[in-house]
Amino acid sequence: MDAATFAPPFSIADRSYFCPVQLTVEAIAGKWKPMIVWHLVLHDKMRYGEIKLSLRTVTHKMLTQSLRELEADGLLIRTVHEVVPPKVEYALSEAGQRLRGIFVAMKEFGDAYLAIEATSVS
Repeated sequence: MDAATFAPPFSIADRSYFCPVQLTVEAIAGKWKPMIVWHLVLHDKMRYGEIKLSLRTVTHKMLTQSLRELEADGLLIRTVHEVVPPKVEYALSEAGQRLRGIFVAMKEFGDAYLAIEATSVS
């Protein structure tokens, strides 16, 4: 077989993907991005401080980086309101809204898995 046989079927923003699942996983990969998306599924809009409080142990650096990556990938919309003090809100974009079903299914799986696998600590 030649190299063309193993060529990725599609590329987006200089990244190559072999299937749509890989694209989805890479778009939300990381420790914090799925949790940011989940909180934005629960709340239509959130300010930076609200997201930070919701995630509890995330550092400023990691939260900022994750928010920027989600925005760059078109999953998040960052809205800056020209007021004093500055107000910045984050919301899921139209593409990000399409993740709602996935995250609701993940929550339902987690609830069911917890009910089956949880053991009481004595």
